[in-house]
Amino acid sequence: MGVIACYRLSDQSASFEFFYWLVVVQAMGATEVVIDAANPKTSKMTLESIQSRLHNILIPGAALAGLPVRVGDYRRGMITARAPDIFSWVRSGKSFARLKSVKPPGVAKYTVTLRRQVGAPLRNSNELDWRKFAEEIGATVIEEYAVQPIHLHDRFSLYAGAEMNFGVCNGPVVTTTLTEYPVIMFVPPGSASNSMVKSGVPLGEQLPWALPWQRCVWKPDDLEEMRKVLAQWRSWQ
Repeated sequence: MGVIACYRLSDQSASFEFFYWLVVVQAMGATEVVIDAANPKTSKMTLESIQSRLHNILIPGAALAGLPVRVGDYRRGMITARAPDIFSWVRSGKSFARLKSVKPPGVAKYTVTLRRQVGAPLRNSNELDWRKFAEEIGATVIEEYAVQPIHLHDRFSLYAGAEMNFGVCNGPVVTTTLTEYPVIMFVPPGSASNSMVKSGVPLGEQLPWALPWQRCVWKPDDLEEMRKVLAQWRSWQ
């Protein structure tokens, strides 16, 4: 008999935080995911946005863990957990299976993922410098979903095939640290670093589950720092 884990939008976010939860419940033995979409939290996003994220992130996201998914109701006996549980899970010495691309690896040598959201605009990418950097290194730019939609599976195909994936701390980039794929995530001072510290990462430190080729760079995301990091990153492997 399978073990069902339920992600309830009434008390968890319709966001990439889902993947923190996903790897933990799979490690707890879950073999199927149910998403309970009833009475979703609307304090930080509209119902329209929640519905979009349900269909564009959460439902296709379960496949990155190789798990079947359906939308349904929470029932007694289903596994539940909270997205932040990943920090205590890993720090207690427990492991999890890494997420994997559903599609074959893409052909981009490098990727740059941009953040441009109305919510928390101070955490958005320094777009001008990122676009210059992407042009210099021949990177594929992955736009904010609202600017240029990309299927989740196509996104992670690009991440899987790249020699390095760059971006500021945002949902897709943080989720890449739950895979085996390389990533350099800039955490600029201010709103971005405050958000990371609040989520459970001490200032200046790495994510506790990060692999050697997955790094947080606690620096401003300006062109000079990007060039420095590009020159340094091979020594981190």
